[in-house]
Amino acid sequence: MKKYRSYATRVFILLLARFLFLGCIPLSDDGDPQELVFGVVASSDPDAQLNRMNKVVAYLSEELNMPLKYVKGTDYAAVIEAMKTEKVDIASTGSFSYLIASAKARAEPLVATRYRNGGMNNYGSIIFTRAESNIQSMDDVKARSGELSIAFSDPASTSGYLYPMSYLRSIGLEPGEKFKERLFAGGHTAGIFSALAGKVDLACTTSSSLEKLARAGRIEPNSYRVLWRSDEIPPSPVYVRAELPESIKQNIREAYVNMDEKALEVMEYVRGMYNKDLVYVPVTDSLYTDMRSLVNKELENIAQTP
Repeated sequence: MKKYRSYATRVFILLLARFLFLGCIPLSDDGDPQELVFGVVASSDPDAQLNRMNKVVAYLSEELNMPLKYVKGTDYAAVIEAMKTEKVDIASTGSFSYLIASAKARAEPLVATRYRNGGMNNYGSIIFTRAESNIQSMDDVKARSGELSIAFSDPASTSGYLYPMSYLRSIGLEPGEKFKERLFAGGHTAGIFSALAGKVDLACTTSSSLEKLARAGRIEPNSYRVLWRSDEIPPSPVYVRAELPESIKQNIREAYVNMDEKALEVMEYVRGMYNKDLVYVPVTDSLYTDMRSLVNKELENIAQTP
């Protein structure tokens, strides 16, 4: 049976080296940053990400009246480690990874998305297989787990790891013991294509990731079969280092909340990512209380990792 690499080995070894090119964030005489750095996880569509982030940082720079740039991390944990070492000030990497950043890097949420005329932009996790697979249900997965392989997307992914892992454990399928093989694909898109190509039997991701690929014509809408869906997950926040001055935090929060009025083109990029009519609203850590309770043991283990 193929073993998981430990979270510490998989995620944190040499992460600091990935961000050495950043150097130190310049500070003013009073210790406040003179420039802000936005950390993002490298996208499967780098051209679209470049276009989107250039517009986001330009807007934020203008609203905050200070230079701002963005840098790419190879995965969620790289961005979190960079925030821990004060090489990244702002990030948005997912709900569970925010909780990790809170535990490891004293991160604080500022805003998240909600529907313009409704509730928060909650989402869900799924476990799926390719359509031509003879796996029809989770009962089949339970019966045949010892001959099946499963791909999670990333160790710090809410929908691609945390929620499906917790569900599998709840039905007696400890991922490290019951499957023939388990692996991290390196991202949602990589996991999806691994399953659709038959390289793994099951993959864990978000339904929106599959729908987005289908809208882009990269996969067929009927090419997969969903076997399980999670309860709703709170939306990914934009979060910052807690040590940032309160005035800067408030300015960032206001810039996002006002994005719909002041930078409609930038807001349309956000909406295009989700194919939803969204706006940003202020949030606090309390939005993630229930999720933190669900993953408390996992977070304790992560927080103890150097």
